[in-house]
Amino acid sequence: MSLTNKYRELITAARAARISDLQVKEQNGVLHIEGIAPSEETKQKLRYLYERLDSDGSGDVVMNITIPKTNGQNN
Repeated sequence: MSLTNKYRELITAARAARISDLQVKEQNGVLHIEGIAPSEETKQKLRYLYERLDSDGSGDVVMNITIPKTNGQNN
């Protein structure tokens, strides 16, 4: 099973959450997911979903989801 298929639910959730500049690519046995979340809450929801899907702790996803810097917030 490809990683894109294994994490299809996560990718679909990222699209539904309107992650901007979403990039999903599989390289060398690792799925890279990058983009900009509209809020910290959205970012955390994706993180929790990833943790649920990766229940065996394989660590085969690198997720770099940031949030826009506003009002002094950090990514």
